[in-house]
Amino acid sequence: MEAKLLAIKKNKAKTTSCLKSGQRVQMDGRIWVSRKAWIMRTSFLGALGAITANNLVQGIILGDPLVVYSTLMPLHALMVFAVGWLFFKNPARGRIGNDLVSVIIPIYNQVALIEEVIGAIFRSTYKNLEVVAVNDGSKDGTKEVLDYLRTIHPQLNVIHKKNGGKRTAVATGFYASKGRYLILIDSDSIIEENAIEEFMKTFNANPKVGGVVGNGKVWNGNKNMLTKCQDAWYDYAFNIHKTTESFFGAVLCCSGCMAGYRREAIAEYIPYWASSSTQFSDDRFLTSYAIATPWAKKEFTAISERLKESMSKYDDSEDRGLTSHTLTEWETAYVPTAIVYTEVPETFRRFLKQQIRWKKGYIRTNFFVSAFFWRKNPLMSTIFYLEFMNSLTAPLIFFIVYLYMPFILNNPWLTLSYFLGNLLIGVTAAADYRFRDCKAKFWIYKPIMVMITTNINLWLLFPALWTFRKNLWFTR
Repeated sequence: MEAKLLAIKKNKAKTTSCLKSGQRVQMDGRIWVSRKAWIMRTSFLGALGAITANNLVQGIILGDPLVVYSTLMPLHALMVFAVGWLFFKNPARGRIGNDLVSVIIPIYNQVALIEEVIGAIFRSTYKNLEVVAVNDGSKDGTKEVLDYLRTIHPQLNVIHKKNGGKRTAVATGFYASKGRYLILIDSDSIIEENAIEEFMKTFNANPKVGGVVGNGKVWNGNKNMLTKCQDAWYDYAFNIHKTTESFFGAVLCCSGCMAGYRREAIAEYIPYWASSSTQFSDDRFLTSYAIATPWAKKEFTAISERLKESMSKYDDSEDRGLTSHTLTEWETAYVPTAIVYTEVPETFRRFLKQQIRWKKGYIRTNFFVSAFFWRKNPLMSTIFYLEFMNSLTAPLIFFIVYLYMPFILNNPWLTLSYFLGNLLIGVTAAADYRFRDCKAKFWIYKPIMVMITTNINLWLLFPALWTFRKNLWFTR
């Protein structure tokens, strides 16, 4: 045991130095970029708009609905970039306050990093905290490390339970906690010192906000090409995609690396987790369940109730499920100044396993959200339904672009135009990352990641549907 603790200390010394982001947020809440970046952004919006319009016109001229349909994915990207760049402002503009905040950490087999995860929480500038660490039957020595940490952190409540999945671990922590505000942190995620303060500023600035998500950055990005690609991907997911959703008060996934909730926003959903006989859920579930309109909460149809209950049974969408629940009555927001670092898969096998799990949670949750999201802002609703439809029909679009257009229509130029549009999205996101964050190291890998997501990840729809009823906790 002493040898394990010594190894952890050495690992802590090696990794702590990588913290701090190079992205700046201005006093008015806007994420700062240079004039060069704005010139690049404007040029990109014009170029992508022209490519999309050309393909749309060609489809209309040909009288071919399949060609017209293939323009939906670049159209979605165009809308996301435009809204995220032009309108988002950091919502963390209120007072900090001193309410009790309960930090819940569901843990399974995380002996190498858990001391640094918990240590970072106790280094927080926000001090009125209780930390509930729930050990979900770990078998790698995590139990002994947690017992040791309990002796040096009086505010740490350690709960050991039989393995039941992340959903039951979160529920156990929820019932053991006392704070009005809850922060969920994955056991492989390390927060910056001011992250909790930034969450509290957001809650106190807007009483309608029921859920918030931090700025997720990759902890182990320098390991290999795959982790470098994921670093660039995470930047797009948080600082472009979530900024767009946050502008409308409808972030659809408060990611498990660091998410915060008002207790009353998710209290009604937790019993579904605690009493369910199976184990499945994801970040999106909790988020989505919270932002539905009061109409959706009070007037659930029978199918909505079944979707909600089914959604609560799975650990592949616990974060999404909590988000979904919050969206039933509340708004959800992205806080770029609340930075959290998280480990990502270092092998392609683990990456695919993670992506299949996320794909299942995405599908499971979005069927539920679809029942009410049309009542939200029309533009945000359009973005949501376009994205959901694209995710389910991406293999069809691949067939249209790379087989139907060149070999049946004998028009390879449409295929080339589509490919260049996707490449343009990747190059622009990479350049934007570089302009926006002066510490960005792996921005150049974004075009590679776009090629992976548009040509490989789309096929994960089939294994996700094939294993839809299986329930596993992440990849460990």
